[in-house]
Amino acid sequence: MNVHQKSFKLILAGNRNVPAMINAIIRATLQARIDTHNDDLTFRQVHVFHTEQSLQALTDSTSWQDALSHYKISSTSLVHHVTKIEDSNVDRFRDLVEQLRTIVNPLDNTQNYVDLTNGISSLKSILAVFAYVLDIDNIYSLETDFSDDPVTRKKQASLFYHELEQEVGVSIEYRKFPPIGEFDTIGKFNYTEVLRHRSMINQLMIDLKKLLPSGRDIEHLRESLLSGVHYRLLGEVTKESYSYRHSIFASSAGIEEVANIILSVVKNADLENKTLGQKLGEVREVFAKNPKYFVNIEMLENLTKLITSIRNDIAHPSTENGHSKEITAIQSSLSSQLAFTFLQFTTKTLAAFIDQTGQLVNIKNLEAPIEEDETVFYFGFDGDSTGDYLDRAFEESSEEEVRKRSKTVKGAIEALKKLIYKETKDDKSVFFAEGDNILFKSRYKVSLLNEMQRIYTVQTGLTGSIGYGKTLPEVSLAMRLSKAKGGDSIMGIALLDSGETNNT
Repeated sequence: MNVHQKSFKLILAGNRNVPAMINAIIRATLQARIDTHNDDLTFRQVHVFHTEQSLQALTDSTSWQDALSHYKISSTSLVHHVTKIEDSNVDRFRDLVEQLRTIVNPLDNTQNYVDLTNGISSLKSILAVFAYVLDIDNIYSLETDFSDDPVTRKKQASLFYHELEQEVGVSIEYRKFPPIGEFDTIGKFNYTEVLRHRSMINQLMIDLKKLLPSGRDIEHLRESLLSGVHYRLLGEVTKESYSYRHSIFASSAGIEEVANIILSVVKNADLENKTLGQKLGEVREVFAKNPKYFVNIEMLENLTKLITSIRNDIAHPSTENGHSKEITAIQSSLSSQLAFTFLQFTTKTLAAFIDQTGQLVNIKNLEAPIEEDETVFYFGFDGDSTGDYLDRAFEESSEEEVRKRSKTVKGAIEALKKLIYKETKDDKSVFFAEGDNILFKSRYKVSLLNEMQRIYTVQTGLTGSIGYGKTLPEVSLAMRLSKAKGGDSIMGIALLDSGETNNT
């Protein structure tokens, strides 16, 4: 096999004892040659994660290069990284993880080796966990048994690998770690997957709590979602239908709790003695009767009907069409995902029209005023999908592209500011202009608003939404509803008192 036919990478920690570090590289290379039956193979990249001390020790020495060349290993294959993980700084830990992520792409065919011989314990632990997460099979540690005599031992510890091989009384073993991927079985039972989902659930709970009156207990919702995940993963291990069924019931309980929240907030509904299907039907009815809030009724209907169908199919199985474990497993996975989706849909939807007290705001959609109307409004402009526009540049890992797109958005906002100043003839009409947002004050001029949207699209390729109202709370809500309408829209609203009737 040609040495370049397959991409081999080695990852290891540095060591202030330079021979120990170099010996690990040499032995890993020899192991890769044994594994591939190729005496000429070398690692394309050897990534060494140093402390400042180990890098300095390597820099101060040159003999290690001769030791590598003894085994036809080029010193240019070494890629040096410096980390200060020993001080437990969170940002530095994240930086280390990011460096590891750029080295190993789980989608390519790179053959990765991880050597855990050297380094401080915290760094070795991180490399071990990293190897587990990426399911790297080639994990080794070089174990060298030196002489018991202190003087001889010190001398042997300074020898390079080709010298150690000739040293009498030195035992060298390169031990492969057992397949630590087996821990994944434990993880599916209750740990790794559940912990990952717990983090996501906790964030969803935080987002939901922001919309609800203080003191509202949503712990039952959190526990139901976690239980749904736990029993689904348990079913994947045990293959028991009971676990899958329990998962569906738990996820459905979480969905029902979300429905209860919606109905109590927007309708103050009586929830006693109603089934999940009835509650979800009322949720659809509430939003269908309130088109001013621009909830996607078709999506809501499809989502809630699928949720009800799966739950009823498990609760009332047909004797004619009994489901196999495989079908029940699919329903379990789908039910869990639907619970998360319904909660995310609810949170994003409610955020557009729930006030700070957690109550449904009463609004009136404003008709576009005539051009001669002297009424002054607050206007808010917000670029649509600008975050996705920038995220695509991040995915390309191109700093230049990020700068280019950021400059494009900034230039478009500056152009809109100049247009507003020109049309209003007031250099104080713009209160805020940052990111892809502008807040300004003006009479209603449809020509100005349309021109703003046109300029933003021409310069960025993106659309923009505009909301307006007579007060700052109104323009804030109008902007959210304008975006909820689908973007590229203009919408004005007025907030009504609870006693007022909305005929719009």
